[in-house]
Amino acid sequence: MKKTILAGALSITCLTGGFDLQAQAKENAEVPSKSYIKQLAATTNVSQVQALSYQEIYKTLVLAKLVYEEDQMSVVSDKNSITLKISLEAIKESYEEEEAKEYEEIHKGLEEIFKDAIQMKFTQSGASFKTEIYVEGAWQEISAQDSNEFFTALNPTDLDLKPGGYFTDTIGHWAESYIQFLYQVDVINGTSNTTFNPNGQVTRGQLAAMIFRASGLDVNEDYEGPATYKDMQGFWGAKEVAILQEYGLIDIFDGTNFEPNKLVTREEMADVTAKYLIGMEIDAVEKSSKNNTFTDKGQMRKETVDSIGLLQQLGIVGGDGGKFNPKGNLTRAQFSKIMALSVLLVAEDEE
Repeated sequence: MKKTILAGALSITCLTGGFDLQAQAKENAEVPSKSYIKQLAATTNVSQVQALSYQEIYKTLVLAKLVYEEDQMSVVSDKNSITLKISLEAIKESYEEEEAKEYEEIHKGLEEIFKDAIQMKFTQSGASFKTEIYVEGAWQEISAQDSNEFFTALNPTDLDLKPGGYFTDTIGHWAESYIQFLYQVDVINGTSNTTFNPNGQVTRGQLAAMIFRASGLDVNEDYEGPATYKDMQGFWGAKEVAILQEYGLIDIFDGTNFEPNKLVTREEMADVTAKYLIGMEIDAVEKSSKNNTFTDKGQMRKETVDSIGLLQQLGIVGGDGGKFNPKGNLTRAQFSKIMALSVLLVAEDEE
């Protein structure tokens, strides 16, 4: 079933190479000794810089959290501000080998000013925002131009953010990066233009929709006829369900009715997600075992034991206290993490 998946996913995975700084230092650039902004901004083509909005900065930074370890980068966000801390070593490591020498002198200069890490704070004020940078033991405000050039030097230049997706109810949420990633690659939508409802629970219909989008399937090209379920009339995702059934991805729902509005259980979710990953024919899945070590394995439907074991071995699910809780339900935030890790696994295989 391996089809073209999520054109956007592969552009997002550029983040796995770090912030992909472009070492294009301008010839004979005059860099004053205290011009800590221009020292780093000189590594990018400033003529290509476009003004970034507060929302774009937020979305870019929470996406970057998927890449870096906590000791390399942290992003703390709330309703009105974002605080970034990124280690200079992490920036240095993001360079390709042939670019490293060009960056070396700039790196030394940054170390003299920032020590181990750069810290920036973006504070929203009405329709605009101010940017501060931590220098010499204090927060110092910098101009909008310098802020934009500095941030763009850290920003993956080929990351094209989708409009929208600034969900006010996920700001500062533990799953905000996973939710933002799935929005950017067209796997999830919000419950409105500005909300996602991360603590809402996932229905069978919602699960089917997200798996369908992640699979790269197309209702026009792949639809061959209605599903065998008797309750599809009037359901907005009837064609998607029919296609997933045809591919065998939702065999776990083996009743007469699909019941799209029924809450999905954790073991049903795991079985469908595992079948999606198997269908994508990626190396990590083919090489992984399906050893299920959860202590409540005896409570699982027999056909889901291996599926849950596969996700466990791939590091996509971890359980709680050694248990998986197969009959429990899961929130939209919890499934966003599972789905994001799955999509990233597929995208890495496509590189």
